[in-house]
Amino acid sequence: MAEQFYQRLIDKYEPMTEAAFLTLMSVRQPVKSGDLPEKIATLTHGQLQLGLGTLFTNLHAMTHDYLITEHVDADDQHTYEITGSGEAVLAAECRRLALLHQICTDEQVL
Repeated sequence: MAEQFYQRLIDKYEPMTEAAFLTLMSVRQPVKSGDLPEKIATLTHGQLQLGLGTLFTNLHAMTHDYLITEHVDADDQHTYEITGSGEAVLAAECRRLALLHQICTDEQVL
């Protein structure tokens, strides 16, 4: 049953946009909402940025789809963290990207 649930989510999100991928990657450890842009900049070595609208749209959708949990503390600080479902979707996307990378390598594009 869990596999079917995960597969439905994978089918919904795959292929994943860069914004969705970076959003999921950035919340693999709990992170406060205000720290997310810096976390994404660190992940991408400063090469990619997400606009706040894009970032929070992804966070909202992924929270709704149970890929991410959101915790709000007494000071109204929002902290996000990936769920098991989110890890399954992220792993599927990483496998897809690895295949694309292998094709580039095989074709001597890299």
